[in-house]
Amino acid sequence: MPSFSEDQAFMVLNALPNIGPCTVQKLLLHFRGDVRRIFCCTADQLKRIPRMDDQIIDSIANHSKYFNLAEEERKLATLRGKFLSISSGNYPTLLREIPDAPTGIYTIGEIDNSVKNIAIVGSRTNTLYGLETARMLAMELSRRGFCIVSGMARGIDTSAHEGALAVKGQTIAVLGNGIDVIYPKENATLYRRIAENGAIISEFVLGRHADRQTFPIRNRLIAGLCHAVIIVESDRFGGSMITAKFAADYGRHVFAVPGRIDQPSSSGCLALIKEGASILTCVNDIFEELPYLDNSPKQTALPLEITDELRPQQASEFSCPVERKIYEILLREKSATMDSIITFSELPANKVLHSLQMLEIRGLTLKRYDGMFEIKAMR
Repeated sequence: MPSFSEDQAFMVLNALPNIGPCTVQKLLLHFRGDVRRIFCCTADQLKRIPRMDDQIIDSIANHSKYFNLAEEERKLATLRGKFLSISSGNYPTLLREIPDAPTGIYTIGEIDNSVKNIAIVGSRTNTLYGLETARMLAMELSRRGFCIVSGMARGIDTSAHEGALAVKGQTIAVLGNGIDVIYPKENATLYRRIAENGAIISEFVLGRHADRQTFPIRNRLIAGLCHAVIIVESDRFGGSMITAKFAADYGRHVFAVPGRIDQPSSSGCLALIKEGASILTCVNDIFEELPYLDNSPKQTALPLEITDELRPQQASEFSCPVERKIYEILLREKSATMDSIITFSELPANKVLHSLQMLEIRGLTLKRYDGMFEIKAMR
């Protein structure tokens, strides 16, 4: 029989196929909380436990076939990471309260249970407004002492993490893959900064890559970790809507940032507001709904507008007259199609196309997923 420590037994259970948090809870109830006794049972003894199917019994009885504990511990030590079992004193307090709390989580960095968490999540196909709003909210909440939780995805998630880090705040990235896998690749620098100023966490074993199944699982952790969840931008079927549903199921407060009614990336937030989510226009809206969270000195809330460090470049700074003209159009119109830019500028299509490409390469403009062009804020 294996001589596991309590944390090792939880790590093995967390990694085995066909065994989820609800099954673990059932086993713990049967064995009166002693997780190590699970691995001291024969297959016949496990069969006597009610509603224990053959796949679960096989996973436990033949655990070494499915998971190499020694190798996992070696890799985790190389990463300077930890595994926090649900019985650990350092396991996130709020996360332990949810009915399907993970058996354990892998971490790099430090989780401070004395700090209140608020999640800021949203679409990967975002607008400039969404990026600026996520960053501003993260900065202001960080200044008030909150830890910002998000999923390190492209778009809104990345902007939320960056906002917290910009004011030296704490932030937690919840991954939909193992903590040793950086996804997306372009967030490698962000990953390292988060690990140094907060934590990278996941319930997935090392080496696990993200897929369609892992992201909803990840989203439930984001909701479970936080007192409140803010959805900045999402279409009606985006992953952030799944996070909002988990949050509501767990009794967390859901806030949605309103957007334009003709903008697809606002449709999810507008739907949430119609369904009862609270409208968020500034951080004080959070404390009006949840006054127990506000333990900081009263401050004047920042409106949802471009802050000084996010000001667009001045059109007068361009040396190329065509680029300057196109930039001025986007400043005036906020967003425009290529055909509209050609019409407004009265320039040939080939010059407009070339200039748009150059502006995008230089990081001054961006093309949205709906084909519209807009100014990208300078950071």
